[in-house]
Amino acid sequence: MDKEDLKQQLEEKDKQIKKLCAEVGNLEFQITDYRQIVQELSDRLKNYETLHGTVFRPSKNISDQK
Repeated sequence: MDKEDLKQQLEEKDKQIKKLCAEVGNLEFQITDYRQIVQELSDRLKNYETLHGTVFRPSKNISDQK
């Protein structure tokens, strides 16, 4: 393996690392978005339950949960 091959491999690895870092950044952004959505829906559910009572109740018998 000569220096040129090694240089090419390193450049390819750098490209892969940059691509993966961009993907991780995108996924982190999506996670932040989803957390905000879950929090908003949880708040809405809590407000609804305050006004109208419990919406979701656990089953008394585990075998009923499907």
